Amino acid sequence: MSSLDQESFRFPRERKIIVVTGREDDAAAWSDLIGEDRCLAVPLDAAPAEVVRPLLGASDQLAWQHSVLATIDETGWLAEQVASFDPSGVAPLLLPDPLDPVRAGRRRRLGVRPRSVSAFEDKTVVDSLWDAIGIARASSVVIDGVHDLVDIGKRVDQGHGVVCSVQPIGASPSAGGDGIWWWRDDVPPRLNVHDCRVRVMPLLPGAPVRLHGLVTREQFVGFPPMEIVTLPRLDRGTFLCTGSVTSSVLDPTLHELTGMIGTGLRERLDYRGAFSVDGILTTRGFVPTDLNTRLTSAMESTPSDLRVRLHAANLLARHDGELDHDRTALLARTVFDRGNVHTLYGAAHRAHPDAPTSAHGRWEGRKLRSSTERSSDVSLRLTHSARGWLLTAKLTVTGLPATDQIGNLAPAIFAYCDEVFGTDFGNLAPPFSVE
Repeated sequence: MSSLDQESFRFPRERKIIVVTGREDDAAAWSDLIGEDRCLAVPLDAAPAEVVRPLLGASDQLAWQHSVLATIDETGWLAEQVASFDPSGVAPLLLPDPLDPVRAGRRRRLGVRPRSVSAFEDKTVVDSLWDAIGIARASSVVIDGVHDLVDIGKRVDQGHGVVCSVQPIGASPSAGGDGIWWWRDDVPPRLNVHDCRVRVMPLLPGAPVRLHGLVTREQFVGFPPMEIVTLPRLDRGTFLCTGSVTSSVLDPTLHELTGMIGTGLRERLDYRGAFSVDGILTTRGFVPTDLNTRLTSAMESTPSDLRVRLHAANLLARHDGELDHDRTALLARTVFDRGNVHTLYGAAHRAHPDAPTSAHGRWEGRKLRSSTERSSDVSLRLTHSARGWLLTAKLTVTGLPATDQIGNLAPAIFAYCDEVFGTDFGNLAPPFSVE
């Protein structure tokens, strides 16, 4: 690991740095990377119970984190730690993705995204960027306020259904698939779109895919394309986003398209830093749907020391600092090399009070049956958090049934979880296939 040394991925000239991150293990890794004597790393996940309010989803969790950061110079749990570490108020603030609040006190911040760039994360704005870069996209309709969604859906439906994104006007972009609905047969769910901006586009059958990379001052580092395991909720008309996995069956030309997007971001928006583009790999090629001008969340299962170094590389790139291309590319390959394990996640609202905290399963075709830990193909762990009950599912790659998509197997995992833990993931289907 000498080629991934710490000195390549940290801000060397700062005497003290304050890092606020989401995870406790990441906080420890930031402290190790920068140095315990010059770094205060505060994990928001470690906030005392009286500080954390009940969280309804990924967007709600991010909104709560931003509300805490807004008080960093005032009073409270976070402000007290910061003032004790740096009473002079001169230490700069470092906020790894996805933290990017509008308000975070008066301190200088390192590696901040320009607001003009982050605006393109808005699902109702991003189509103009695809057009500018020259990437084919699906047709869509963007409207404000109350409209007849059935009529608009008919105008964009290409025979497979409709996808609708709803975002309150003036609100920050959503996360984790929140605010997205789908329907078929001219029966949309009852949506409250008052004072909202709505984007309606055709439902595209195919494999959900993420293209992502890192744009530096003069070069581009491509990350491996990943399959997004996003499952339609048949009983709710929404989606359950469960993570991303590497896949050897994806089209090799996606690497070239990733480079085209990265180059377009630099040339059109003068962009620096990480990005990810979600879309659908259809029979006619990749069709983009969403842009995130942030480091991908598809590395949550990576060891924290590696994950934090890639966060540091991203922030250095935004800071217009110099990065060694070969070392950064090696770091990216190491981060996304999952070895023999794929990891999926899910948040449930409830679980049986007497449910176990772990379970194991073995594949019989595409169904998951109970097994011992030693003979298992899938290991499940259930933990409680402010967002409800969190499932972590680890799939052994060598134990997978023959399939071209992890998404085809994932519904069986969550159905097994409902059976064993009493969770409420509900009626899930594989991604809408080209068949």
